[in-house]
Amino acid sequence: MKLVYNKKYRDLLVKQTKEQLLFFLQNSIDFSIVVNIESGGVEFTPELPEEIRSGFQAFTLFTISGYTFQSAFVKDEQFVFEAGFGSQNFGAVVYVDIDRILQILMGETPVFINVTASVEQNKPKDSFEVFASKNRNKKFFKNKLD
Repeated sequence: MKLVYNKKYRDLLVKQTKEQLLFFLQNSIDFSIVVNIESGGVEFTPELPEEIRSGFQAFTLFTISGYTFQSAFVKDEQFVFEAGFGSQNFGAVVYVDIDRILQILMGETPVFINVTASVEQNKPKDSFEVFASKNRNKKFFKNKLD
């Protein structure tokens, strides 16, 4: 089995990603993240207009500075921030599953890389599995789902 598919290794990298995000936020250090949008795990509220959303690449860079930095926080297994998009600065709250963050950068320098973020995960088969597979919902189940 390749290391990037190993659940314990993936969990370790998610934990380290979360710790990196918290460190930067707690120490008021601006940073950027590269997110694997194509694999899911990124939501915008309200939904972005199609002309903005279609401009995103599979791996999209979000800069966390200014107002976006002030609005940013980590909740459970998600990184949340508010940002403006497009020429009209369309405002949306962005919810990013931490396991989809591929890189954390300071300026143009990568300071952390999550090599498992670009690896396709096993797809849940039904709505129950989707619900149960979210880390924030595991507290509702006695048996560990893998």
